[in-house]
Amino acid sequence: MEKLAKDISQIIISEVKNLNEKVKGLNFLELLKVNILEKLSEMVIKQNFPSENLLKYENEIKQDSRNIKISINYFINSLTETKRTISNDSLFISFNENSNLDIYINEKKFTSILLYKNTGISLPKDTIINSKYYKNLLLIEIINKEKEE
Repeated sequence: MEKLAKDISQIIISEVKNLNEKVKGLNFLELLKVNILEKLSEMVIKQNFPSENLLKYENEIKQDSRNIKISINYFINSLTETKRTISNDSLFISFNENSNLDIYINEKKFTSILLYKNTGISLPKDTIINSKYYKNLLLIEIINKEKEE
């Protein structure tokens, strides 16, 4: 599993380097998502899932105008997070299983989004979410920490 995480991280890093420096914020994350989804899907399909090994892997890349944090998690059991505030623009990609995100519109009202396996969603900073991650889910979270101009 550790090798898989490192391979995924290397693909993401290489695609980040290929994207134009002028593309920023959510547009950057959406372009990155399109460029990596197919490559990562092929890699994940070749793995033996479900696995009995929990995975928590993080890698931070600081280069030129980019500051990216890659977080790769494999959940053996389901996990629920409530009212989490996203501090930076973030991309969530779900493999093997679905996940469910509730995106708050205001204090009490939210929209529920089902994130199907092998898909992703980009969310802007300061978004408040509830998340339900199902067991045997491989979740990749890419956080875009924009450098101040």
